[in-house]
Amino acid sequence: MRPPRGIRRDLRLSLGDAAGYGAMAGVAEVYLPAFALALGMPPVLAGLVATAPLLAGGLLQLLAPRAIARVTSLRAWVIGCMIVQALSFVPLIIVALIGGPATPTVFASAALYWAAGMGASAGWNPWMARVVPERIRGKFFGRRQGLAQATMLAGLIGAGLALHAAAGTSHLLEIYAAMFAVAFVGRLASALMVSKMGRGIELTPRRRMRLRSIPEKLRGTPRASLLTYLLVAMAAGSISGAFITPYLLDHQGLGYVHYSVFTATIVVSKIVFLPALGRLIQRVGVRRVLASCAIAIAVIPLMYIASGNFIWLLMIQLYGGIAWGGFELGMLMALFDADDDAERTTLQVAFSALQAIGTAGASFIGAALLASLGSGNEAYFWVFVASAIARTLAAALIVRELPRVLVRLPGVIVVRAWTLAIRPWGGTIVRPIVEGLGKLGRRDRD
Repeated sequence: MRPPRGIRRDLRLSLGDAAGYGAMAGVAEVYLPAFALALGMPPVLAGLVATAPLLAGGLLQLLAPRAIARVTSLRAWVIGCMIVQALSFVPLIIVALIGGPATPTVFASAALYWAAGMGASAGWNPWMARVVPERIRGKFFGRRQGLAQATMLAGLIGAGLALHAAAGTSHLLEIYAAMFAVAFVGRLASALMVSKMGRGIELTPRRRMRLRSIPEKLRGTPRASLLTYLLVAMAAGSISGAFITPYLLDHQGLGYVHYSVFTATIVVSKIVFLPALGRLIQRVGVRRVLASCAIAIAVIPLMYIASGNFIWLLMIQLYGGIAWGGFELGMLMALFDADDDAERTTLQVAFSALQAIGTAGASFIGAALLASLGSGNEAYFWVFVASAIARTLAAALIVRELPRVLVRLPGVIVVRAWTLAIRPWGGTIVRPIVEGLGKLGRRDRD
């Protein structure tokens, strides 16, 4: 067993890795669809930039278990994939500065970006299972995710301000080139942090588990329904999620500053609530948190239909940060739940591949609606409705007796809201009434 000092050092380095990843995601990954629009690509293609390349990445991901089984070091595999992911920004920098075939270059670079990122995840999960002791994973990864979101926020705001200053000028694409260069450096910094981790840890993969063994191992277990829900929910979200950027920048006419503030709001929300969500997962378990998030994310597309007011859009992001933050952290913890490194690696690969295929495939539903209905109000209305329906159907996979839960949800929310509101005041009149309602609600649920 490693001494506590070695564990603390690795945890600090892991936080550095998270900071580098967050910087990359904030200045580059988030702005890829916006970059496609700046190059003159139509809104439907710009939206698909966020999802269609996942298909190629997911298929390449299927080769990861065989490759990882042959490497001598899990750490070296993760570092190599990180470096390849950093290099995926080089063609984008060239297109932004010099020009060239925009559409094939952007889609090919995005495919390489996702393939390398998924490959890194396949080795990163078993690697981090060795680095981070099980007893502190919930708390540590909540903190780590919060730091990644904080650096992403800094990247988002910095990039948004730079793009706003260059909007309408000949320097706009130069700013994108600088953003991709920052992302390149950030990912290399992550690779450097990982290279310094793992003193006293076994580096060699212990054994290989075949992909075809996963269904048989999961069949009939609680994890099967949990992972199925995660896959279906991610796909359902991409029906509308892939086209939020074109919806805001092209259809609603938001400027880069408003867009960066909009995107940053969900990041701030995650930063604030992720530590609490991590503690909640440790206290009540992954499944209960994901069940709550399943209902919460189902209504988000309908909120876009209600209004296009910018303040309302920010409220959607604030709410979405809590719902998606709990979902993403629960997904991370669910993928750590495995018997050994081989199962963890193969499960990650199978999950990432199916997620990529499902996400890319579902995004074509939104693309078909936009292409057939003309990318107007009616088209986006049906895109949001279709996504909300799909998310609700996905929630049925994890939330037992979903119709009864949905009927009782407004009453439960009112009771909880009143309880939280009066608790600091020490109310003597309203408190007994609210507590009585709470007891009735609990008795009914029991």
